[in-house]
Amino acid sequence: MGNKKIALLNVIKYAVSFGFAFAIIYILFQHQNPVKLFEEIRKVKMEWVILSMVFGAWAYISRGLRWIVLIDALGYTSSKINSISAVSVGYFTNMFIPRAGEISRCTALNRVEKIPVDKLFGTILIERVIDFIFLIGLIILTFFLKLDDLLKFFSTLQEHQTDTDIGNNKILILLGVVTIVIIGFYLLKKWMKNSVFYEKIISFIEGLKEGFKSIRKMKRKSVFWIHTFSIWVMYFLMTYVCFFSMIETSNLNVGDGLFLLVLGGIGMVIPTPGGIGSYHAIVMIGLAVLGVGFINLNPPEGEINPALIFPTVVHVAQTLVAIIMGLVSLLILFLTKKKIHVTTL
Repeated sequence: MGNKKIALLNVIKYAVSFGFAFAIIYILFQHQNPVKLFEEIRKVKMEWVILSMVFGAWAYISRGLRWIVLIDALGYTSSKINSISAVSVGYFTNMFIPRAGEISRCTALNRVEKIPVDKLFGTILIERVIDFIFLIGLIILTFFLKLDDLLKFFSTLQEHQTDTDIGNNKILILLGVVTIVIIGFYLLKKWMKNSVFYEKIISFIEGLKEGFKSIRKMKRKSVFWIHTFSIWVMYFLMTYVCFFSMIETSNLNVGDGLFLLVLGGIGMVIPTPGGIGSYHAIVMIGLAVLGVGFINLNPPEGEINPALIFPTVVHVAQTLVAIIMGLVSLLILFLTKKKIHVTTL
């Protein structure tokens, strides 16, 4: 019975997450002429978008290579290709099931390298803590470099919360969805405590503790930090190079790229599948603050908002990276597992 409750809650949680994402997309694009929008997207210089995709793929590779350092500290080994493939599968999974990428990543590597999932999950928690520290560091740096724009960003949010042009009903709908999400997570936590799954979590924590110890046992700390910096540099370049793909954003500078990186990172943290909707909305507002496009969700007929085109192009490009890397990685892991099975016969 406990497992059925968890399954039902998961279905509700994911349904709300997808509903929230597509509600935002609908609100953002409902007054955009699809034909003219497509015509404007065709004007985008694709060579810069492809370069952004290359940087995105390299971030996957760096994350996979960095993971090996933590795995090695636990006393296990993994091939580079398997580690990178497992990371890619994790990103691929997150597109469809929010926050499930970590589990699928650990499970994928466990099936080909036989490393305990709980210990792998401990290393991922370490990565998340370090990445969060880097994000906080970037936010602080952005605070000093772009203080005026940050203040303008938050004042713009406050203004549009009461802007009747956006439509109070739409705001109420979004607030209602957010409330449902919060209540859903609360009920999930409450029901989990009364289930067998909660008992499994208690034993799972023991494995996590050993995973956390790995950071002190790292033999190649320099390699770990090089790849950590590489990941965040790639994240920055993924956005920055796309500035040159559009006339409207071509005059933005490095500081502007850092500003949008931070905003985009916050947008991706919001529990929507693959950052759909949340990323578009927050980057659109950020671009409007920088003088690109506008925030008015009901523009004059036929007017296309470049502040919406930019996050759409960037998001689609990185979604393609996740799909390509994910599918190729699934094939690699399948063939590897099949080879191991044949060898052991």
